[in-house]
Amino acid sequence: MPDSRVPRLEPLRSLRRRAADAAGDPAEEYPAHWEADIALRDGSAAHLRPIRPADADALQDFHTRQSEHSRYLRFFAAMPQLSPRDLSRFTHVDHHDRVAFIVLVGDEIIAVARYDRIEPRAAEVAFNVSDARQGAGLASVLLEHLAAAARERGISFFTAEVLPQNAKMINVFTEAGFDVERTMDDGVVLVSFRIDPTKRSLAVMAEREHRAEARAMERLLTPESVVLIGVSSRADSAGGRFLTALENSGYSGAVHVISRDAFEVRGHRTRARIEDIPGTVDLAVIALRPEACLDAIEQCAEIGVRSVVIPTEGFTDSEQGRRLQRQLVARARLHGMRLLGPGSLGFLRTGEEAISLSLAPKMPHPGPVALAGQSSALSALLLAGTDTRGIGLHEFVGVGNRADVSLNDTLQHWEDDDSVRVIALALESMGNPRKFTRLARRLTRKVPLIVLRPPGIDSTTPPGHDVRRSVLPRRALDQVLGSSGAVQASGVDHLLDIADAIGRQGLPPGQRVGLLSNTAALGASLRGATDQAGLEVVAENHSVPLASDPRLIERAFTSMAALGQVDLVIAGILDPLSGNALEVIRAMATVARHSEVVLLVCLITDADRFAQVQASIRRDQDLPPLHATPYGVVRAGAGMLAAALRPAVDDDEPAHREDVDRAGARDLVDRALAASGTSTPARDLTAGEVRDLLSAYGIEVLESHAVLDADDAVERARGLGYPVALKSTDEVLRHRADLGGVRLEIPDEIQLRHAVAAMRRDLSYSSAPLEVQAMAPPGVPMVVRSVEDPSLGPVVSLSVAGDATDLLDDIAYAIPPFSEDAARGLIDTPASAVKLQGSRGLPPADREALADLLVRIGLLAEDLPELAMLELYPVLVGQEGLSVVGAAVRLSPAPNRTDGSRRALSGPAGS
Repeated sequence: MPDSRVPRLEPLRSLRRRAADAAGDPAEEYPAHWEADIALRDGSAAHLRPIRPADADALQDFHTRQSEHSRYLRFFAAMPQLSPRDLSRFTHVDHHDRVAFIVLVGDEIIAVARYDRIEPRAAEVAFNVSDARQGAGLASVLLEHLAAAARERGISFFTAEVLPQNAKMINVFTEAGFDVERTMDDGVVLVSFRIDPTKRSLAVMAEREHRAEARAMERLLTPESVVLIGVSSRADSAGGRFLTALENSGYSGAVHVISRDAFEVRGHRTRARIEDIPGTVDLAVIALRPEACLDAIEQCAEIGVRSVVIPTEGFTDSEQGRRLQRQLVARARLHGMRLLGPGSLGFLRTGEEAISLSLAPKMPHPGPVALAGQSSALSALLLAGTDTRGIGLHEFVGVGNRADVSLNDTLQHWEDDDSVRVIALALESMGNPRKFTRLARRLTRKVPLIVLRPPGIDSTTPPGHDVRRSVLPRRALDQVLGSSGAVQASGVDHLLDIADAIGRQGLPPGQRVGLLSNTAALGASLRGATDQAGLEVVAENHSVPLASDPRLIERAFTSMAALGQVDLVIAGILDPLSGNALEVIRAMATVARHSEVVLLVCLITDADRFAQVQASIRRDQDLPPLHATPYGVVRAGAGMLAAALRPAVDDDEPAHREDVDRAGARDLVDRALAASGTSTPARDLTAGEVRDLLSAYGIEVLESHAVLDADDAVERARGLGYPVALKSTDEVLRHRADLGGVRLEIPDEIQLRHAVAAMRRDLSYSSAPLEVQAMAPPGVPMVVRSVEDPSLGPVVSLSVAGDATDLLDDIAYAIPPFSEDAARGLIDTPASAVKLQGSRGLPPADREALADLLVRIGLLAEDLPELAMLELYPVLVGQEGLSVVGAAVRLSPAPNRTDGSRRALSGPAGS
């Protein structure tokens, strides 16, 4: 078992001297991929990057601004200034053995962190945070980025010398989640720890990320003062429409207006320049042409604006526009601001602190639904549907091109909002699906999440959405979303129907469905729709008399709901065009509330009468939503039930395996990539290297040997023992017995020689060599693959081997690492996996052995981002145990994962 303890190092002073003596190696190429925009604890943003020689003056300025106490804690001496020698040493680094990061807001350095290698796998680390910025979480973010860079450079341990009175710095290490060892040496605290991510360190990072991003959204959505830039005297201007929405919402904060063509707009005094605004401003709406937005960002920074909304379209019309969009985000974050848009419809909130900074035509009803969309067109559709249904909305956010603030940020914000009962998101792209699913898994433990899936991650990315393209099929993302507990909607109407139903009544307490109708034909339609949706119908009454007396339907509903046998009642009413249909619905709603039953209603009537009833339901949040077709009402009910199933989603921690040799696997990968050179960065491992890599994770591949001729085959077979298998190594033929590429159960030398001759004759069109392999016990053939996807990160897939599976796309996908239950769930996902259960007299296969294999492959894929592709094919799952018959691995340089072990905002400089 690998030793995970911190090594006992020599005294740091002697190690430091030795490292200094060895210094002078040529600097490596500037690692641009280490640059990142980061979110701070107070909700602001900053830019983190490796230090450069040109930063010497800024570093000196940072040093002199520090208090004498802070300088003493960092250098163990007062040091009023850094000497020219120190400045040169601190700013000239090789980005390998000596690494330093700075954090910038504008042109000002607010924090510095560095490490110096003192042993092959150990480095000394030090931090210095501006006095004015201490408590903003800078040191913890810097530690994450330093650790990630150090691991990339082959460093496994950090050490630091800290004065005992520097409690804040000691807490940075101990509270980060690493296993820290502390000792005293000559009046100094020596801190040492492994920098591999731990379960606790990842949890700490996620919690800090959540606080920072939620705070950023709170600052954006709750401004105490607003400036509208670009308000025109024209009634239809974007700036003017934002001003109208703000006035109509009843916003009580300070409002400033910037306009060049009017001295006064609707009673508001205007100013021509942003710098003329008195006092501080929290939020700016910049409704200018794209070319003017960049200058406006700079002017907003000068007056301390903290958040920006840009509704302007046109950033996607050309490469120049897209480049301008990236510059906008980078400039805003460099000044500590967060940006909503461009192309944003804005945001609004109902209730006591109502505000509308949006292009929405009017304010929705207050309620518990949180809603977010992306493009202006999609956001407008959502708000129109909200108005039609009378959905009670708490907040709406249109993220536009999601160049900075994304739907992930809205999830972070709404997770802590007790006013939110259900969240509905409409996606056109996902910049960081891995992070989205992580957030969704946590969020949906307490709040239902309904997602309108994107058109397809294999389709064209929407204009302006700077996202990584996935190489996996659309259904891979669908399965990943489903595993997070999110309920997927098929369209805008479906999304809003589910959100409206949950917002009005909450979730059903269980999965039992009752069907009620006043005609048999309507009842049959409801039953057909529920059967198609796979719902559990436990009670039906389709014989309610078709009459004008509403008490008949009310009594039938009461007898069904009051017995405690159903959780959701779907009522279909064929309107006799006499009596009051609204009163029937109102009476059933009263019974449903007292019976703890959820009610959905389908009303079949003429258009005018339906519109009248719908109008009343729009105004009364105590009434259930109304549907016009059996299909629509059942589809909404199925979505509610799917959301109610969320507690069954696996929430266990990832499984661990004590026999995994991560260090050995890391060394093998590093050596293999180093040997491949820079001209061919991707490399296929040899059979021996594949066996060694898999063996490090406790996975053994059935022994095989390439052979030159029949004599060589016989010699190898003697070592393996008969019976053996003979295979072609041709990529097309190697597992295809139907094409003559495989001969099994060869019992002896004579038969082996015949088989070699026959395969050479039959496969004369292929020059690939043959191989001899030990025979595996019989079993169900499975295929296990892992792919490092640019968008999703590592994704493991499982399928039953064979053409039928491949042609029907019966493949299960999931993001590792896996818990034991998650691995078992992946096994159950493919429809053809029923073969593992045994049939037609065959015994069941060893599912636990397959689950163990998936756990190990998940750990391997998670630990090694260089694992571009891994394939185990076939994996024969027998009655007891399994055999990995063939394996292939392709490596490539590690990508910058979108949700790794360091916090970074997505976008131009983030992951």
